Amino acid sequence: MIEIIIVAGGEIDDDLLECEIKNANKPYIIGVDKGIEALDRINAIPDMVIGDFDSADRSIKEEYITKYKSMILNPIKDETDTHVAVLEALKLDDPEKKIIILGATGGRMDHFLGNLALLRLCLDKDVRNAYILDSKNRIRIIKDYCCIKKAEAYGKFISLIPFTDKAEGITLEGFKYNLRDGILLKDETRGISNEIIKEEGHIRIKSGYLLLLETKD
Repeated sequence: MIEIIIVAGGEIDDDLLECEIKNANKPYIIGVDKGIEALDRINAIPDMVIGDFDSADRSIKEEYITKYKSMILNPIKDETDTHVAVLEALKLDDPEKKIIILGATGGRMDHFLGNLALLRLCLDKDVRNAYILDSKNRIRIIKDYCCIKKAEAYGKFISLIPFTDKAEGITLEGFKYNLRDGILLKDETRGISNEIIKEEGHIRIKSGYLLLLETKD
């Protein structure tokens, strides 16, 4: 299984980035625009760099687009640099690939909301293991069914927020607040700050998509 690590231009915890690269199985690293500065700080070698590089340090940009496989984008475009990076990640031939996006939070909120939509894109392309990751949050979009092992949860709190207008037929088992065949609406906060109290937490959804956030203080 290839683990594709996309390093975007938002806030980056260098220790987290280094740890993710070190622990990844067959890591494939894509540096996106200003994200190459984080790779440079930890001396990580990307497999590919992508962007219009309008926000990256000029000297680092020149070095990276010369030394590594690069895709230089026109600043006038329909997709964000991170969107193009995700499209390239989806092309990699591994049906069990995992996509982790760092540097997708912090900074501009419009970019963050757009990055959430990229998780839906991955799921619709049958990549169920696609995450946005920072030091306090692991975020993904789920449908149908998901199991979280308590010992492997990223943080104490589990929050579920509809990514469609509503999600129906939701059943939660193994949580502090369980649910049976329930409905969550997009304008509700009822799914915030649940906790897994059994060895595993099971989430079943009959229709709709849910943002699943594993978070810690």
